[in-house]
Amino acid sequence: MTTAVPTAPVPAGVAHWADLSACRTADVDRDFFGDDARAQARAREVCLTCPVRLTCLAARATIDGAASWGVVGGLEAAQRRALDVAELLGEYPDLTRAQELGAPRWRYRLHNLRVAGCTPQRTAAILTEEGFAVNTITVRVALWWSGNSATLVARRPRLDRRSLWERVRDDHIDVIRILLERGVRMPDAADYLGVGIGTYNRIVQHLQASA
Repeated sequence: MTTAVPTAPVPAGVAHWADLSACRTADVDRDFFGDDARAQARAREVCLTCPVRLTCLAARATIDGAASWGVVGGLEAAQRRALDVAELLGEYPDLTRAQELGAPRWRYRLHNLRVAGCTPQRTAAILTEEGFAVNTITVRVALWWSGNSATLVARRPRLDRRSLWERVRDDHIDVIRILLERGVRMPDAADYLGVGIGTYNRIVQHLQASA
C-alpha cells in the first residue's frame, strides 16, 4: 500500500513532473532550504500554489536532501519524518483528501476543531462521522500544510497533575512500544508523536528502568 495520490500524465513537451513545480522560479536556496521560520513559511506558501505538490510529497524519497532538510511537498523535514514513521506503522495519508481539507468549508471546520482542543485522531473521527472520511495522518498532513501543529498529544485536562511525559506514556504506550520494537530512531519517534526529544527520551528511560 502506498500514499494515495492522484495520477495525471505529464503534458507533452514536459520532461518531468518537477518541471511544472512552482518552486522552479522561487528563491529555493533562501526559502526552501533555510532554517528560518519565516523562510519556511514563504516556502510553504509557494508549495500551496504548486500544481504538483501532491506528487512531490509522494515522491519525497527520490528528492535529494528530502530526508533531512528543506521544505518538500509543503512539509518541513520533521513533518516528513513523522509521515515516514506513520507509513512505517501502516498509516497512509490520502493526499487528495488532505488537499480538500484546505478548501474554505473544511478549513473552517478544521480550525474550529483545533481550537476546541481536538487531537488529529479525534478530528478524523468527527469528520468521518460528518461524511468526510479521513484517517489521522491525512488530517495531520492538512494541518501541517496550513502551518499548524499536528501533535498527537491531547490537551491536558484541568485536574490532571501528570507531567507531559507521563501523559504521553500513558496515552500512547502501545505505539511507543511498537516504535521501540521496530528500532525507530528517537528523533523520528518524537516527531511522529509531536513531542520534544527530551520528553520522548524520558519515556524511554522510564520503560527501560521498569523492564
